[in-house]
Amino acid sequence: MSVEQDDISELGEAAAAEGKPEPQAQPQQRPKGRGLAVFSLLLALVALAAAGFIYYQFVYLTPLAPVTQRVTALESALAGRADELRQLRQAQSASLEALAQQQQDRLEAAEQAMIGALNEASSQGPPAPRDWKLAEVEYLLRIANHRVLMERDVDSALRLFSAADAILLELDDFALHAVRAALADEILALRSLRGNDVQGIYLRLEAVKGRLAALPLELPEYFVPEPASGSRDEEPDFLDVLSSELGKFLKVRRFDGATKPLLAPEEAVYLELNLRLMLERSQLAALRRQQLVYEQSLGSAQEWLHEYLDAEAPVVQELVAEIEALLEVQLDQALPDVSGSLSALLAVLRGDS
Repeated sequence: MSVEQDDISELGEAAAAEGKPEPQAQPQQRPKGRGLAVFSLLLALVALAAAGFIYYQFVYLTPLAPVTQRVTALESALAGRADELRQLRQAQSASLEALAQQQQDRLEAAEQAMIGALNEASSQGPPAPRDWKLAEVEYLLRIANHRVLMERDVDSALRLFSAADAILLELDDFALHAVRAALADEILALRSLRGNDVQGIYLRLEAVKGRLAALPLELPEYFVPEPASGSRDEEPDFLDVLSSELGKFLKVRRFDGATKPLLAPEEAVYLELNLRLMLERSQLAALRRQQLVYEQSLGSAQEWLHEYLDAEAPVVQELVAEIEALLEVQLDQALPDVSGSLSALLAVLRGDS
């Protein structure tokens, strides 16, 4: 304010010096819109700060809260999975190490066993001829025992025992005396039995079955009455003529109580089937060493041959004779114990005697 008054006084003095009247002082006027502008500016700043705060609260802070929670949950889950993976890797590493150690131990054991076997094989020479021959004798004796016990094949067992005795004779070793003594007893016991060739019996029955189709049935016999003694010149009476005429149409036969009627030709097929069935049954019984079933089957077949077939036919007589011969076969013979020679040989091989 003092500066403005000084300026006015300076201007009056200059005007007075120039001969002009001095200007009058005017009252000072302050601007009315300056305070309103400041207030508006402050209000705008407050509104802007409020808007920024609201934006920060509702747009920036609020959406980040669940995201942060999710991120935290994912981080914890990943941390748990990482722990599980770490434990799994540790367990796998431990199992792999144990497996590798086990394989290493097995490999070392196999190497040691192979080295031991090679050392043993290199230290031992090839088997002596005596050892080979004794092994062959043992094999023959085992097969012979199997043939006797399981198949009841006496003939094959005798051949095997004879081959084993020949090898022992070739060895000429006094240590095998007990073996040869037991073997001689077993050969003698088997030779005392009547050999049963089961295969031969089966084939003989098969041959009998092949002849069944050619068997003739038993035919009826008709008796022609002898002519009455007398002169042929005599004329026959009425009764003789009537009897001769009726005899052309009727045949009278007398049967005893034990005689059975003959089979019709169409029934011969069933007779052949029944005979074949009995023979096959006897074959199976022979293979199984069933003496009773074998005898019953052949007995039924033999009875039917006598009853329904022509006993005078040569083919029937041949089959009847063959069945009678087969009935004499004894399938269930008591077999001796033939394991003594094998036991004695094993004792020698073990060095017990």
